[in-house]
Amino acid sequence: MRRSIVALGASLTLACASGGGPEAVIPESPETAVRGFLDAARENRLSGMSDLWGSSRGRAADRMDETELRKRLMVIQVYLAHESFEIIADTDPIRRGAGDRRTVRVRLSRSGCTPVVPFTVERWRTGWLIADIDLAAIGNPTSRCRQPG
Repeated sequence: MRRSIVALGASLTLACASGGGPEAVIPESPETAVRGFLDAARENRLSGMSDLWGSSRGRAADRMDETELRKRLMVIQVYLAHESFEIIADTDPIRRGAGDRRTVRVRLSRSGCTPVVPFTVERWRTGWLIADIDLAAIGNPTSRCRQPG
């Protein structure tokens, strides 16, 4: 029993020393960052979205007011509602980007619509964070999609 209490105390001390909990793992590739963000959006996990949203300056959660961050992520989540998604392989280095900034194009499937949405990701430390999403490419999330023709 005493060992359990000592182990628990050590764990709590480490958590407090590191800022209140384990630091989020930052994805090692742009595509993994986008997959994680979309999975978190579909699962209604704003904290998971928050862990992956930021820029080359770091995670937005570490710099933004928590209430403002939550509001923005809730809006993004509404736009990104989907049944499935597919990352589109892009071999054009000009459109894809290079260095510390990349564009990942994603085909979302939702309610019969399949918009292609560009995600801009930026390198931070040894991983990648979602810096921008072209929500206009998705269209109004409350409207039915228009079929081409």
